[in-house]
Amino acid sequence: MAVFALVALVCATLVALACAKPFVPVTDPLRIRVGAIDAGQLQASVSDVPEKNADRIERVTQLFQQAGCGSEFLEVALYGGTPYPNVICTLPGRSSYTIVVGANVDKPLDGKGVIDNWTGAAMLPHLYRSLAAAPREHSFLFIGFGHVLKDEQGSRGYLRRLGAEKRDRIRAMVSLKGLGLGPTSVWSTQADRNLRQDLFAVAKALGLQLDAVRFFKNVNTDSEAFLFWGIPSITVTSFDKSNARLLEEPVRDRDISQIDLAAYYDTARLLAHYLAYLDDTLRLREDRKVAAPPPDKG
Repeated sequence: MAVFALVALVCATLVALACAKPFVPVTDPLRIRVGAIDAGQLQASVSDVPEKNADRIERVTQLFQQAGCGSEFLEVALYGGTPYPNVICTLPGRSSYTIVVGANVDKPLDGKGVIDNWTGAAMLPHLYRSLAAAPREHSFLFIGFGHVLKDEQGSRGYLRRLGAEKRDRIRAMVSLKGLGLGPTSVWSTQADRNLRQDLFAVAKALGLQLDAVRFFKNVNTDSEAFLFWGIPSITVTSFDKSNARLLEEPVRDRDISQIDLAAYYDTARLLAHYLAYLDDTLRLREDRKVAAPPPDKG
């Protein structure tokens, strides 16, 4: 049985995370193009919670198909000898660079795994559909990792088999973990600084609440595997000190009534805009980096 050991958790506000210099968004978050997320469809997806891991994999695959991810862009494959496959839906972009959006599909032996992590897995197809509404610079990989609760095997196996060249082309990884308990929060201790600041900028532009949370020990999330390879990563969640017992005692995670559907919808809307914003921002930052003159060695 996978056990989450949570030693301490401290919440902070946006003010606590603010830099000495004001953060200026690279592009205007309100001008990016995303497709609308249907609140009724989102609720239907998250409310139908399969109780077996194999059924969860199948259901996520079906949700991607219903969202318009055709067979040529949808892959269900085993990585690294894990018992459950990853479900990968690709949204092709203009460049060869990628942004990965991931959530584990499997659940602990105890409980039903509603919050941890069906709420993350069920949101992936809706984010795909929203991003598919306009051409993108990056290719987006929406991945339901089939086996994270034991040493992130699904994501670690995926990255090992991907190879160095393709790993180097991943510009960012956004991990979804435990959404829908309340307002969106970001795991600040495992977030790339730029990615974190970008998320706060988008939340502010949309008028949505965004908090920060810090876990200090052994909370399994797919972003850890990407961080291991030096890939900028961020974990988006809804945990805070009042509800983190679900991580320590997954048997409590049985009831869909725990989901705050309004907050869950707000998180989906924030993430859709954030991903589209990153698509523009990461390209512009890279262009500026390339265009910068070499340092004067004289």
